[in-house]
Amino acid sequence: MNYPCPEDFVGASDDFPTAIPSLIGAAVATFDADRDTSRRYLQRAWALLDAMGRAPGVESAKGSNRGGLLVWQLNGVVDYIEAHLSEKIAAGDLADLANLSKGQLSKAFKISVGVPPSRYIVRRRLELACTMMRTTREPLSQVALACGLCDQAHFSRLFRNEIGMSPSEWRRAMLAPDTTNFRIIEVGH
Repeated sequence: MNYPCPEDFVGASDDFPTAIPSLIGAAVATFDADRDTSRRYLQRAWALLDAMGRAPGVESAKGSNRGGLLVWQLNGVVDYIEAHLSEKIAAGDLADLANLSKGQLSKAFKISVGVPPSRYIVRRRLELACTMMRTTREPLSQVALACGLCDQAHFSRLFRNEIGMSPSEWRRAMLAPDTTNFRIIEVGH
């Protein structure tokens, strides 16, 4: 099945009921091959649900969620973050995208997403780092730089605080063969 780009659903408010299942289907179809695109499909579906006031666990920006970002603001900020994870992301740049002050953006982003922009960015960078550590043999110092973190020490500190173990311990655990699925077969009895 050929799915449209996630960006094709911006402003598709007149066709929410068909857009949401299409976005979720596209996210599932692209999940193994391209997790970033899959994530963008899911973010679009969430934004449409939020605009309709149906996002699970999140109140609509139209209702009692006053102070949250509008759908176009949230999409713009999240898309910018995704596109610039490997670079320095300035709060002022994010605020400019949403046409808000830095303080307004921080408060509205936290209402909409559940965490401040800085925390969201750290989580996304660590998710990217986990993907890189699972799929490449890059040294941790290079993983840190590729994920927009200043050095390996900073990366390790953030990783340990968020995940509960060092990046090298996590990588070894993820790359270790899973011995729980092997049965021991006794020969000769």
